[in-house]
Amino acid sequence: MVAGGTETDRLLIDAVACERRIALIGNDRLSRLWIDRGGPARFDIHLGRVSKILPEMAAAMVALDGVADGLLPFDRVDGPLHEGQWVIVQISRLGFEDKGPKLTGRIAIEGLGMILRPNEQKGGGLIELPRRLKDEDRRASLSALFKGLVAREESITLRSLAIDWDDAALTGELRQLRAVWTQARNALASPAKPVLVFKALSDADQLIERHVMAGGECIVDGADEFVRLRGLLRARGFDDAHLVRHDGARLLFDDQDIEDDIATALQPRVPLPGGGWIAVEQTTALCAIDVNAGGSDADNDQARRAEQVNLRAASEIVRQLQLRNIGGLVVIDPLRMAGKAPRDRFETALRDAFGPEMSGAVQFGGFTRLGLFELTRQRGGIALAELMHASRPDPVPTRTAALNAILRSVTRDLRAGQAGRYRLHVAPEMIDTLALGTTGQQILERVMGMAPELAADETLSRADYRLEKL
Repeated sequence: MVAGGTETDRLLIDAVACERRIALIGNDRLSRLWIDRGGPARFDIHLGRVSKILPEMAAAMVALDGVADGLLPFDRVDGPLHEGQWVIVQISRLGFEDKGPKLTGRIAIEGLGMILRPNEQKGGGLIELPRRLKDEDRRASLSALFKGLVAREESITLRSLAIDWDDAALTGELRQLRAVWTQARNALASPAKPVLVFKALSDADQLIERHVMAGGECIVDGADEFVRLRGLLRARGFDDAHLVRHDGARLLFDDQDIEDDIATALQPRVPLPGGGWIAVEQTTALCAIDVNAGGSDADNDQARRAEQVNLRAASEIVRQLQLRNIGGLVVIDPLRMAGKAPRDRFETALRDAFGPEMSGAVQFGGFTRLGLFELTRQRGGIALAELMHASRPDPVPTRTAALNAILRSVTRDLRAGQAGRYRLHVAPEMIDTLALGTTGQQILERVMGMAPELAADETLSRADYRLEKL
């Protein structure tokens, strides 16, 4: 799911390790968190080969380049399919757990300012302008521009971000998007093996670029990411005063207390303001959330107290679902409320907290006969706990999470210290992740001024290290 805030929100980007962590701050509180480690993204375009037909699922399995086989429903492609057939497909939903990605044959090539649908069998030539564009003269000029550009088999959806772009910028982006389709068609004309034709922006990149292009405040900890975003703004003639590089002695997420929020989002118990707490238990089948009143503000009226705790819990439940990137079935056990009115107010509080997600990503099932509240939330990639932990219920960091923790901690240690020669002691299983030529080693060399000596230490756990000055 791509979700963003407004120009009044702040975006914090931690890009000092082998991953980027992006925090969206609204009303001075962490509201969303993304961890981007590269890999496949929604809207990636592949030349794939049909590996198996699944009549019982009305779909086909398609072999892809560097990604698990994807599922292509028959109703998302024009014409019949057969095993061995080469097809141009696009990832519409990322894989999760043991499921591969979901695919579509209806290609939509996403740019920063517009979306091109290059192969419209029906309804080609359509030009869709943003609803928020109320200036009739501007609507007329954009319609006239695109009518002279859009081919009969194409359709264009213009993003709000591009309303004020000049004609050269609009035609230039359209030319770039058409080049992607040409590349895909050329790959289909002479197939040899599955290939990734077009690498789309990740959800995190889309959020970042839309935020900074809209003038939202963005603070970046990491020189390369700061330079990239400044170049993006300057290349399009935008002011970059709202883009700030963090260069303090502390890491950005430490300075803004984001690390504490991340730690809370990895724990089952979350305290509520004013007292009470919620327990979040994620399983393979569903996510169960229990609302508890223990420690909440005293109120002689038990019914009123229950409703107050439930209403405080509603916004925190939504916040935790978003921070933890939890999708699928969610079952909430609120404090018992008598009557329809308080239940309606609880549901309204949930709807208000989800905001724009209610337009399609979230569906409410409502209260059950036993007083539970059910909802489903569209899955949007890997949950935070799965990114960070290799096993449960006794979680240990994944090797990737441990590597990034070490890199971030060493950067933290040396930011206020001195560069020079160091020996870095790590667990034996982490040696190869920091060896010569790896991204991890390059980051350490940049922080220390030279590559450190590496030493394996059997006494250290996966995410631990010891730094020795030479």
